[in-house]
Amino acid sequence: MITHLKIRDFALFESLELSLADGLSVFTGESGAGKSLIFDALASLFGGRCSTANIRQGKERYSLQAVLSLTGQNLAKDYLMEQGFRYTGDEIIITKELMKDGKARVKIGESLASTTHLRELGKTMAEIHSQNEQLFLLEKSNQLEFLDRYGNLESLKFKFKSALQQYRHWKQKLIDFEETRRTMLKRKEILEYEIEEIESVSPKEGEDESLSSEESLLANGEKLAENYRLVLEELTEKENSILKVFPTLIHAIQKVSILIPEKKEMLEEWEEVYDRLKSLKSIIREEEEELFFSPERLDMVQSRLQDIKKLKKKYNVSLTEINLLLEEKKSELERWNEQAGDEDFLRIKKDQCLSELKELGFQLSKLRRNVISQFEEDVQKEMFDLGLEGGKLQVVLRWEENPEGEVEEGSKSYFLSESGLDQIEFYFSANPGEKPRPLRKVASGGELSRVMLALRSVLGKRAPSPQMLVLDEVDAGLGGEAAEAMAAKLKKLARNSQILLITHTQQVAASGDHQIKIEKRQEGGRTVSEASVLDFEERKRELARMIGGKQVTSAVLKAATDLLMKKAG
Repeated sequence: MITHLKIRDFALFESLELSLADGLSVFTGESGAGKSLIFDALASLFGGRCSTANIRQGKERYSLQAVLSLTGQNLAKDYLMEQGFRYTGDEIIITKELMKDGKARVKIGESLASTTHLRELGKTMAEIHSQNEQLFLLEKSNQLEFLDRYGNLESLKFKFKSALQQYRHWKQKLIDFEETRRTMLKRKEILEYEIEEIESVSPKEGEDESLSSEESLLANGEKLAENYRLVLEELTEKENSILKVFPTLIHAIQKVSILIPEKKEMLEEWEEVYDRLKSLKSIIREEEEELFFSPERLDMVQSRLQDIKKLKKKYNVSLTEINLLLEEKKSELERWNEQAGDEDFLRIKKDQCLSELKELGFQLSKLRRNVISQFEEDVQKEMFDLGLEGGKLQVVLRWEENPEGEVEEGSKSYFLSESGLDQIEFYFSANPGEKPRPLRKVASGGELSRVMLALRSVLGKRAPSPQMLVLDEVDAGLGGEAAEAMAAKLKKLARNSQILLITHTQQVAASGDHQIKIEKRQEGGRTVSEASVLDFEERKRELARMIGGKQVTSAVLKAATDLLMKKAG
């Protein structure tokens, strides 16, 4: 509930401070005094639309502040804790400022917040039904909430929501897997190609070095053969080859060594050279015989060397490392292949959850349809008591067809929401013979408030009133017994709630636990609205004005006193 409200530079209100209590607080005053402006301010404070048109002329901004009591407000406390907003004791202050440029500044406690935060917090604490702000009843999710509470379907709906969360969990896991799988398939194709590429070459360790040596030999084989042949010819095969004339040379040296004994060493050297030449001739002969030259072999060696070089360059590894790389790629491919089995598991889990979800959704929809008729009848009775004698509320449930919907029935697919398969719309007609149309399109502010009260009365203990209820002229057009019935219902609802109500009906005003008068006056050429909490004597005079107008006679004052005493008793 709100314990204190502060408004500054909001339309006709230059500065207003109000202390508010629990129970039924009625706001009275002449038309145009500014009663609805207070409720517009409350709606704005709880996340409703805000307009720069409400900034008081000549001012740069308007400022709204409320002190909220959190006693018994477990939902509100949970929300504040989840969002990280701190509060002291069982109170928290909410503030909203709107500047001329349309920028809003919001605070919850000492922390900056957003309008959405205010709206979500407001939903846990209050329902606001003003002529300008229908923040609750017109939301289809809340209409469905009324029906589900009436049918005691909250437990089943909770099971459905839990099943929906599980289904969405596994559905998202499958979506994520399929996205990964697309990447995986591309990677798998690459791995398979690279493995085949490496295995098609199958290089051996050190093979590149041996092939390079062989390539060198093969590439120079023809020239080597020519030179080996030339050497052999010069050494031994020509008519005057070296080895053929060498014995004659040695024989001449022998004669010299006989004539000159000191030349014997020279003879030995010549003999050594001769032996060495014969040895070299044998070596060259062997190498010539071993020499192999084949253009086909050279092409093959060069081609394989090129394949090996491409692998080394592509993967930036040595020949030793390329085989390790091959094993790594094979292991990775094996892992991808193993993961392919996860898709079947995820699909099975998703299908199992969807099957359970469909069953719960069908059950929930069937039970809702079973209670609609009695629900409509009970609400119509309550509307009759509240002055809507010809009023009729019709509940329209339908399934939203969607080609991509999760649930298939017949040849059609239907969309699943947090509330199940059903989409709801309250249809309303205020007068007999009128075709019901969507409540959001045809009901006035007063009619909406009375419909809401009718719903609240029907629900009873199954849907206790919110801690705070804001109603704008819920009794518009009522009189006599209807006004008495309205006053009684409001009084009953206010036993466990704080109800703030704008009224022009004396029976309702007299039933209030507290009465606040809104009036306007001229000051410095400007119109200013003010609010004051009335004591008993002031209430008598205000009720007399409501009964008899500006001319308050003693009889009218007595009637007002009697009415106030009657309601107080």
